[in-house]
Amino acid sequence: MNNFIKTYLLLLIFPAVSVSLKAQNSIKGIVLDEKQKPAISASVALLLPEDSALVKSALTGNDGNYLFSDIPSGKYVLSVSKIGYKTMYKKVSIDSALVSLDAIHLQTSAVELSEVVVTAQKPFLEQKPGKLVVNVESSATSAGSNALEVLKKVPGVIIRNDKISISGRSNVMIYIDGRSSQYTDISQVLKDVSAANISKIEVITNPGAKYDAAGGSVINIILKRNAKSGTNGSVSLSGGIGLYDKQKEGFDRNFYRVSPTINLNHRKGKINLYGNYSFNHRNWFEYNEFVRVIQSERYFQTNLFYYNMNSHVYRTGIDYYADKHNTFGFLLSGYQRSGGSDMTNHTEQSLESTGQLLNSFETINDITLKRHNYTANLNWKHVFDSSGRQLNIDADYSTFLLNNSSDITNNASSPDKKVSNQRVNNPVRLIVVKADYSQPISKTATLETGLKISYANIDNYLRFTQNGVLNTDRNDEFLYNENINAAYVNYIQKYKSWQFSGGLRAEQTIATGSSEAKEVLSRNYWQLFPSFLVSKKVNAHFAAVVQYSRRIDRPSYQQQNPFILFLDSLTYTKGNPLLKPQLTNAYKFSLTYDNLPLFSVSYNKTKDVIFDNAPKQEGNQTYTTPENLARFKNIVFELNFPIQIGKKINGYCGNQAILNHYTADYLGSKYDGKRWNWLAYWQVAYTPVTSWSIEVSGYFTTKFLTEFFTIEKQGSLGIAIQKTVWEKKGKFTLNFNDVFFSEKTKGRILYQDINVKFRQWEESRNVRLAFTYSFGNKNLNAVRARKTAADEETKRIKTK
Repeated sequence: MNNFIKTYLLLLIFPAVSVSLKAQNSIKGIVLDEKQKPAISASVALLLPEDSALVKSALTGNDGNYLFSDIPSGKYVLSVSKIGYKTMYKKVSIDSALVSLDAIHLQTSAVELSEVVVTAQKPFLEQKPGKLVVNVESSATSAGSNALEVLKKVPGVIIRNDKISISGRSNVMIYIDGRSSQYTDISQVLKDVSAANISKIEVITNPGAKYDAAGGSVINIILKRNAKSGTNGSVSLSGGIGLYDKQKEGFDRNFYRVSPTINLNHRKGKINLYGNYSFNHRNWFEYNEFVRVIQSERYFQTNLFYYNMNSHVYRTGIDYYADKHNTFGFLLSGYQRSGGSDMTNHTEQSLESTGQLLNSFETINDITLKRHNYTANLNWKHVFDSSGRQLNIDADYSTFLLNNSSDITNNASSPDKKVSNQRVNNPVRLIVVKADYSQPISKTATLETGLKISYANIDNYLRFTQNGVLNTDRNDEFLYNENINAAYVNYIQKYKSWQFSGGLRAEQTIATGSSEAKEVLSRNYWQLFPSFLVSKKVNAHFAAVVQYSRRIDRPSYQQQNPFILFLDSLTYTKGNPLLKPQLTNAYKFSLTYDNLPLFSVSYNKTKDVIFDNAPKQEGNQTYTTPENLARFKNIVFELNFPIQIGKKINGYCGNQAILNHYTADYLGSKYDGKRWNWLAYWQVAYTPVTSWSIEVSGYFTTKFLTEFFTIEKQGSLGIAIQKTVWEKKGKFTLNFNDVFFSEKTKGRILYQDINVKFRQWEESRNVRLAFTYSFGNKNLNAVRARKTAADEETKRIKTK
């Protein structure tokens, strides 16, 4: 630990200097099996004798040989392992330029493969160049969750009212299997994706030229994909119930969820068939409380939503390995979601000075919604030769349909009763074609280039009636067409312990929109997006990375839609077709320790910031609309600590110090909002015996600023108990979420004549029981990893 502290302090003082006083040497040797033949693909690891920390690892080749280079002089332990054989250990002393070791002879294991108990698992966090990998399968508290709840376990991620932010920035692009969500309601989709289908999550804070320029940080949710030959799969069933005192909270029902999931894979010869399906039924609540002061009057509002939803999520595909050069694939995926919510709003109008009640009324909003999506993907991968030169071509066709219907009844204390209905119907059609080409220039250099074309057509129709009479002034139809053309080039170079990646992406955006047959927007512009990454392996433990990227956030389709949508009689939202895109320059320096995130500094500067909820007052009504208002600066200091106590306790603890600073000219005066906040997060697992584990995870954040909103401190704590059975083929997990019911949002807007306080929370405290069973062949084949054409295409509809 003392060596760790010394090295860490040295790096902070001299981050650009790497000095080694020890000579660099090489180790080579050969591994043989029980028949004295070369052991192919045996795993060879060079470890430090003090704590078994990994220095380097390699796989033996077809001749059984292995080689380690650039090894400092000293003493080490060599570990050699292979499935079906005992792990062999050998002490090694390095004191010359080249050390040739005697042959290592593997011994077959006396235990049959089916009897082997594997105790090692991937760490929850892994830091790789340019991205943080969160291994969801390693977290017991993820069991029984949906994808949105799993994201709360990602370091730095805060989810408030279904809106996702990371390190104080809300311009987050969500991908699912490399496919983004640009034209769908991503928060609702994530609620339908079961954690049982998630393998891992990648967090890319500064995406390179290969990624679309849209969005800030990228969060890529990777679903499970089996790599085993034969027929295999898994089934899981989870259920849960909310933990509340109904009488105390004022509820008239219980809240529960149930979600069965199945994953299947069949791989034989040149054909691989795969698919998964999950059903989710859930009901939950959301409570909002607002206090508005408008001139001399005070309005106190309470909103209670009861939601009831059913969803079906599916994915099926086939890969055909035609020959060693060509692989063809077809993927069909989609979801269906139906249900609704009952909202009851109670408002009291009184004098601010005396509290005298002037009026009271009740608004009831019955919402019915239907959503579905179908996406078909064709893909072809061509490998030209053994050098790694390859071409990937993808083509996607997607359709989305969103239907919302709201029946709003306003019961005033006076006889004036109003019944309104607003129906929104919008189909979306999306076509995307993408080609990526990779060309190795040398053993250490690669050139990547690609093209992408996307077309989106959206038709949104609003029909509004009041007391049974069609209101032609409120009816509207918004047609939106968008074409984005992109090309990129990226160069990757490795040199000893250095790695460099630099690229440039060019994008053309062509967008038109019309409301009631009148053109409301027309854009055609080109923009360039440079990026680079430099990483340095400082020593056996530490690595340093410097990154930069330029990003764009185009206005979402819904933000540009000029419709007026009432939430209740005093609150509504409307779009703004005149919005411009916002541009961000993002910089980051980071240090890792044993491939775990340790320390980083980020600086992000954005102009023409889109405030999604710019508040305005119109009489006694408050409404929000998106506006290009501000300049935004975001600074983040991050420090993470791995936790390892003996062999039974491990995990991590992280901290972020975040500065959000907004400057804007709004409503005739200057808005200058600035605030630091501290965010802490943790995940610790205790494994008393091999088949049992207990995990504690959670987060806490102090008061923070987002746009005009000052949000009070909040946090959450989760506890999970997990038991594996039947030779680890089965797994039971009992999960307690938000144990102290502390995941509540409380905040305020105080600017000009706008004075609003609010409190919000939802069904977050619950207990969930999940069971998963894996079956089938355990022989592994190489799995095909790929992305589809619509990688960045589906986030920009934000209806709820």
